[in-house]
Amino acid sequence: MRAKDVWQRVRWILALIALCALATCPAAQRRCSAKRDAREAPALLGYLVREIKAQVAATGKLPDLNAGPTPAIGACCAEGTSCAPDPRRWVERGWLALRFSIDGRHRFSYQVRRDGNALVLTAVGNQDCDGVHAVYEVRLVLDGDRLTETWSQQHPLE
Repeated sequence: MRAKDVWQRVRWILALIALCALATCPAAQRRCSAKRDAREAPALLGYLVREIKAQVAATGKLPDLNAGPTPAIGACCAEGTSCAPDPRRWVERGWLALRFSIDGRHRFSYQVRRDGNALVLTAVGNQDCDGVHAVYEVRLVLDGDRLTETWSQQHPLE
């Protein structure tokens, strides 16, 4: 086989690889964006957990809080794919007690609610606005002087 023939075959193979890369790039990009955006909920729920732990350490009991969902579930998709910052959303007593507000664009709605002897923190979002919600939840239970936290998630990349 001549060098010219080999080079032509290599060019076709390289062209095919380039086309495949271009075809899969948007899908890979969307998945990467979804993973990046999904970090918002655990990070902000982690902040709330730290605030509640500080209150438990100071008072010896779980705070009696209810707030949210803030903004309303689905509001971010109604605005495009993310919610614009709005300080007026975070003036509920529960958010103020936790010193919680979001000052930038965000994709999740947050809620804190009392459930018997537990405090449940929830983040609900729909990152690609396809009707399937990602749900992150932290359940905090105070048993004597021991605070346990249980994390769960459903559809984290939605």
